Formats: sequence, C-alpha cells, structure tokens
Amino acid sequence: SVTDPTPGNNLATDSDTLAPQADLAITLTDGVTSAAAGGAVTYTITASNAGPSNASAATVADTFPAACTSVSYTSTAAGGATGNTASGSGNINDTALNMPVGSSITYLATCNISASATGSLSNTATASHPNDTTPANNSATDTDTLTPTADLSITKTDGVTSVTAGGSTTYTITASNAGPSNVTGATVADTFPASLTCTWTCVGAGGGTCTASGSGNISDTVNLPAGGSVTYTASCAV
Repeated sequence: SVTDPTPGNNLATDSDTLAPQADLAITLTDGVTSAAAGGAVTYTITASNAGPSNASAATVADTFPAACTSVSYTSTAAGGATGNTASGSGNINDTALNMPVGSSITYLATCNISASATGSLSNTATASHPNDTTPANNSATDTDTLTPTADLSITKTDGVTSVTAGGSTTYTITASNAGPSNVTGATVADTFPASLTCTWTCVGAGGGTCTASGSGNISDTVNLPAGGSVTYTASCAV
C-alpha cells in the first residue's frame, strides 16, 4: 500500500569468484630405520585431502632412489578418490587424481635394494595441487641406514677317507656367500698340517674373485657378491 519513490536502490548484489582451496598432505614410512643391502623394504605412502574444497587433477609422485634396483606397487583409494594407478612398477607418477574432501589414496611400494648399496637409503614422495593452501606438508621423506648383511659358508673335501703316507691328495675348498649383501675383502684361510706340501689354484663363480694360484697355506682376500663363490683346488703331497 506504500509506493517506494526510489526503487533503484531496492536491490544489492555481492559476487565472489570461487577459488577451490585444498590441503593435500602426504606421509611416507617403511616402518624401519635400517635395511640390508640386497634385501627389501616396503613403503606405505598415503596422500590425503583435508579440504575445504575437492581437489581435481592432483598429483602423487615418488622417484625412488637408485639403490632400489626394482620397485613394484599397488594402490587403494578411500573416501571417493579416483584416478590412481591400481598397480605398477618403477616410479609413481599419478597426475590425474580426483580427491574429494576427506579422501585418501594409499600406495604400498616394495623396493628391492641393490646388494652393493652402501650408506643410506633415502626416499621422498610428494603430493601436489595448484590450489594447495598448505604446501609445507606436501612432501615426506624416509631414510634408512644400509647395513651390509651376508652369510658366508665354506666346504672342504678331498673325496676320500684315507690317504697313503708318501702319496698325495687333492682338496676342493669352496667359499660362498648366500647374501643378501655383497662382501668385499673377505678372508679365506687354510693352514695345512705339517705332513702336507701343497700347491693350489682358485677360480671364482657368480662374480667371486680370488688369487689365481699359490703354494703353501691359503690366506686369501676375496670378493664374494651375493650368490657368488670361489673354489680352491689344493694338490698336496703327503
């Protein structure tokens, strides 16, 4: 019943540009602080989105260290996340992930460590999105001390149970490394009894190296990769 004399001010509008904002985070652990060269570790890598916006075209990446001679992985998504590679080998590089608020993707990656690796094993994974509001939690690193571990063994036989005084016998002596790590500078020793005069030769297998020949007692420095061996043949006069 009242006529507004100024209708031009009866409407007000506020417009905001909607900018998606997501907080992606990542965690990474293999559950140990040391590992054996030649062994394996399994990393659990979990990327998640704390919001407040859904994240499309998110990326999870992990370039594994060179000491990982091979890597295989699987992944599972939760909370509506999609786009993850279900299984694969080598580095992880998923670049088309859709991650709703509260969702996550977990990768289980097994790294087979080089038997010759030394020092430490350091692995870093990242999660990223163009509109990430908290980049400080977009990277995670796991570092393990590499501890060489090897199982050396030796066998020796001359194939008989009796010898003749004044005769001879030949010993076969084999040192081997069951791993998992390579061994450099191991010692093989045999002090023959005074009743024997011996000369010997040696050959390696599986990458094993030794002194090619000698006489008298054996006191040799050898290199034994995992799965490698050295075999001495000692010909002895009794």
